[in-house]
Amino acid sequence: MQRPNVFWWEGPSGRKILAYNGWPYDTGWRFGIGRDAAMFEETWWPRVERRLGEIDYALPVLMVQSYHPFGDNGSAYGEFSRFIDAWNEQGKSPRIVMATPKDWWTAVKAHSDLLPTYRGDWTDYWNFGCISSAREQALNRASRSRLRAADAVAAAAVGRSDVPAESTLTRSFARYREEAWHSLHLWDEHTWGADFSIRAPGAEDTQAQWHHKASYAYTARSLSLLLQRDALAELGAHVPRTKPDDLLVFNPLPWPHRIAGMVPQEVASPRGMPEDATAGRHFQDRMTYDHSRLASSVEAAPGQKQLWLKSVEVPGFGYTVIHREELVDGEQATHFGEEAVVENNFFRLTFDLQRGGISSWHDKRLNREWVDQSAGYPLNGFVHEQVADASHEWPRNLMFSMEWMSTEVERLRGWKPEWPVERRGPTRVLQHRVYRTPLGQYIVQFLEAPGCVGPLKQSVFLPETEEYIECDSWWDMGLTVHPEATYILYPFNVPDATARLDLGGQPMTVGSDQLPGVCLDYFTVQGWVDLSNEELGVTVAMPENPMVQLGDFHFAHNQAECALERPMLLGWVTNNYWETNFRAHQPGQVHARYRILPHSGGFHELQAHRFGLEAAHPEPLLQHLGEPERHPPLLPETASLLRLPQNLSPESPVLTLHVKAAEHQPGVIVRLFNASDQDQPAEIGSEFLRILSAQTCDLLETPQGSMEVQNGTVTLNLPPRRVVAVLLQVEASAVL
Repeated sequence: MQRPNVFWWEGPSGRKILAYNGWPYDTGWRFGIGRDAAMFEETWWPRVERRLGEIDYALPVLMVQSYHPFGDNGSAYGEFSRFIDAWNEQGKSPRIVMATPKDWWTAVKAHSDLLPTYRGDWTDYWNFGCISSAREQALNRASRSRLRAADAVAAAAVGRSDVPAESTLTRSFARYREEAWHSLHLWDEHTWGADFSIRAPGAEDTQAQWHHKASYAYTARSLSLLLQRDALAELGAHVPRTKPDDLLVFNPLPWPHRIAGMVPQEVASPRGMPEDATAGRHFQDRMTYDHSRLASSVEAAPGQKQLWLKSVEVPGFGYTVIHREELVDGEQATHFGEEAVVENNFFRLTFDLQRGGISSWHDKRLNREWVDQSAGYPLNGFVHEQVADASHEWPRNLMFSMEWMSTEVERLRGWKPEWPVERRGPTRVLQHRVYRTPLGQYIVQFLEAPGCVGPLKQSVFLPETEEYIECDSWWDMGLTVHPEATYILYPFNVPDATARLDLGGQPMTVGSDQLPGVCLDYFTVQGWVDLSNEELGVTVAMPENPMVQLGDFHFAHNQAECALERPMLLGWVTNNYWETNFRAHQPGQVHARYRILPHSGGFHELQAHRFGLEAAHPEPLLQHLGEPERHPPLLPETASLLRLPQNLSPESPVLTLHVKAAEHQPGVIVRLFNASDQDQPAEIGSEFLRILSAQTCDLLETPQGSMEVQNGTVTLNLPPRRVVAVLLQVEASAVL
């Protein structure tokens, strides 16, 4: 794995692609190509030949990238062509060719039988910058879940062959859906702003580029809310109701799911009703709901009532109607306790009333303690980290400093593992309260903590009927540009644990499932992290906060091996460590949410995926039925729209990634993923949507071949770790 390295890269499905792990894109310029023929011929090319010999480089061709003398983001440089022509006319070796990537891979393929095969994740270093704007990053991940839910609901209307092309929902999706997904993806693109944003955080270019970038996240948020609302309203218009204050609750997951939660005021009291949610007295309450998810139950104004949806089972990829009398009126939460020990039928939690966090988590089912009490940190403990030397002229150089003009062909990495660090936790608990709600208990602490503007607020939710806990934290960041980071720590008592994390549906075992030489200091997570041994473990869902460190604080350690010092997950919420492109500070509120499921037995991949997907939808998808009913209503009071694989077979490892209206033709696209290492059968069955015909598609929705439909059901076989897309032609079923 010594650079430059060309190899076959094998994915979890067993398929392979050619990959190149080459030198940085300034290499050609550093070698003298385009500026100094003698330097290249006499100094650099002999060094390159020695390097290729030392690593047994297998190919007769080599890629060297270069750039304009300006540096990054420079324009085309005509001198390269003149230099190359003059060099080749003299018959010098090596022959130099100005090439496109296609030219390069054509040359490589002629010798691809000489190349080795490697398997493992190519974990990157760059992406820690994504939490230099943690609030927007969390917003965007929540917007993705909403857009998928909106697509799923809309598929029942927009994707049907019997729906008018000019329906209200069709027009809404035609106008806004592409912009919503476009904005979501452009936020995720890797650079966040100006190249000098750290050195000049107040400059107009820095501010302008940041607001340009941030607008993508906020546009995606607004449009995802609009599209989800419009889709639910369209579905609700076809559902019979006994009263206009009935509610529709939708389940976007493919399996039946028990749904509970607080009813937002704008749903419980929509506009035009006697208790209009837009009235001024509700304004602060709605803001509280939006920011803290504790809603009115904890912070309601005097005299306010909060409606709660108690646990109700909703069909997979389906809905049910809830009558107003089935909701629970929560008492005004001015009454609270201050006890340190809180429990339900499953767990007993003990809170530290001096420094905050959970000092003990006793599992009554397994008779064990889940907190590693030797770690020196509580569970859900906050830590502020910063470079200890505040007087250094450029303190980021104490963590990382690259020798860009090194005389060695292979430059050393610039990480400095012994960088001077200061880490501090909360100094005292300002307030500790226990609120009892119809769904369970919220334990809320306000703490005095370093790095926070104002108090740090932390909430732990202990559900009444579920076997997990959920931890939320909120704090305000300031305007400091000194390198700093914030963490929420979870030291678990799981001896000899193996760490696995979700990379887009693929569990990656940290260390063993990674290519040699990649980043082992920190990781980007899609849905969950699991720390388990053969007998027990914990799964931590993190739908909004993607960055973690494992075992200990490891930034800039440049680890060559991954030894899990202790089974501790460090939720890495914010940092401003990188020296360019990202934000120097991120003033305002940030939010971190981690849902934790202890389990007996070893790692269970399907359970982890399901837990992560359920955590991505923390609030019920609700729609009031106060708008006019379409006549006749086509839908019963409860139904599935389609029967998806995990609805038909709860233990199926076939995950439904996306259900959506087809892009370029009538129909519904269902994308499935086989999250196992064996072939898996799968079925898609008719429910409210009756399947008329089906075709397999590529990932761009181009039909590939017809599929047989028998008794309204399509059967297919998925190869291991593969995505399959199916195009369905559907119409509404008659309701019996």
